[in-house]
Formats: sequence, C-alpha cells, structure tokens
Amino acid sequence: MRSPRALKGRLPVEPARRARPAPEVRQGRVLAADGVAIAYTLWRRPSRELVILAPGFWRRRLARENLYLATHFYRRGYDVAALDFRGHGGSGGSYGFGAAETMDLEAVATELAGEKRPYARFSVIGLSMGGAIAAETLARSPHLPCRALVMISSPADVSTLAPRPLSRDAMRQLRLRHALRMPRIALRHLRGPKPRAAEAVAKLSIPKLIVTAKGDWLVDPSHGRLLAESAAPPVDYVHLDLPGSLHADALVKFVPLTLLRVLDRWFARWAPPQGEPASPEEV
Repeated sequence: MRSPRALKGRLPVEPARRARPAPEVRQGRVLAADGVAIAYTLWRRPSRELVILAPGFWRRRLARENLYLATHFYRRGYDVAALDFRGHGGSGGSYGFGAAETMDLEAVATELAGEKRPYARFSVIGLSMGGAIAAETLARSPHLPCRALVMISSPADVSTLAPRPLSRDAMRQLRLRHALRMPRIALRHLRGPKPRAAEAVAKLSIPKLIVTAKGDWLVDPSHGRLLAESAAPPVDYVHLDLPGSLHADALVKFVPLTLLRVLDRWFARWAPPQGEPASPEEV
C-alpha cells in the first residue's frame, strides 16, 4: 500500500457553505516563572471556550499545520491559542526537552484562563512533545482550570524514544523549511530530567484522548498504549491504522480529515463549545 501523499500547495480546507467572519487575531507575550518571554497567538470569535495548541519540538505556533487546526476549531465554535515553547519562534530562552517548558504552557494558560481572566477554563491539544509537556504541566499545577487534554503522537517517557529519522517515511515528512528553522537548544539539559507523561496522566482526572498512528517513525505507538493504560479515567485511546509512519503534525498534513473526525467526535462528547459567546469587553 502506498503512503498517503500531501496535497500540493496547502492543506485542504472545508468547503465554504457561507461567508464566515474572520477571527480577530491577537499576538501576545508573557513571562514564564523563570523570566523567559513566551510568545503566543490568540484567535477570537469571541467564544467562552478556549483550546490551546501545544506544538512539538522543532515546530512553531504559526506552522501551517497549527494554523489549519486553529482555523478548524475556530469554525467549530472555539477561541484558539497557540504558543511557541522556549527556544522556538518568537519566544526567548532555549529548549530543554521538558526541563523547563512546563513553565511556558503554565504561563500562557494562566494569562488566558482562570478567575478574572478572559476564559474560565481551557482544553489542550498537544502534539508530540507538546502533549507530554502538557500532561506534566497539568499534573504539576492542578489549579489550572483545564477541562480536557488531547495527546497526539506523544511519548510516555522521553528517555526511551528510539526514532528512525533516516527511514523513507520519515524523510518524506521532514522538510527543508523545518531544518532551516532550528530551535535554540539548552545543551545542559540534554541529560537532565525529562517529562514522564505516563506518570503524569495517572494523576489527571480530566477527560483525555490519546492518539497514535501505525509505524510512527519518532514515537512508537507503544508509548500511546502505555499512556492509555496508565491514565486515570476517563481516557480514550484511538490508534490510526494508516500507512506512512505518520507522526504528530504529519497527521494534520497528510490525513487531516481522518484526524479531525476523531477530534470532533471526542470534543463533542467531552469539551463542546457550549455557552453563550463572550462579550468583547470580557476578552
């Protein structure tokens, strides 16, 4: 069976049924607990429900795949925020593979959600390392008003990863534009503590969705199975039996409709965009 092929030019978009108002786009920066400036983008309808996108390593908040997800969830009735973890894009600092990135997500979540904030609560969609960091963040900071967590191609234990970057399928997913935007890396943290997402999800009582793909070249599906087995209920595990060894944002690029069907059904059950729209003065 041949591997799925990406559509040339840009990701597919949903057919337009009628003209939709464009979201209001806000660019923000917030200081993490250690003083590192973290950049984020907020797309507003406005809605009372917020989805935060947590990208993986080497991925920026304004990557095409993240913009596609943001557009989709905006159209589904949510406001959407995406951040650059430290060392990436518009954020300061250097990436530590989970050693400090929990502070980044906590800073953005605290800026946007909670008492006297624009949103009372939020959901998180974490891709690859972004999912592991999100789980660790929520376990360390149970006061954060998170209502749901999605982990797509996320490692259960970063220290046990065995990637296959030279495989044909991996090379198909890696792009020159990614290589030219290398993040700043904190080498001193390479041997330091890493997120143990399997332990983190065991502490989380919020609804969780774990998504894996067959033959994932970077995070073997066994990581997702371990996450699902370790997680406190409620948890749903979806394995996509697809060719191509697709990892994280490659699912958005190559099989977007398949992934979105999974996400839409799950969000409709556990974190729907309910409630009256927020007033402009509230956000």
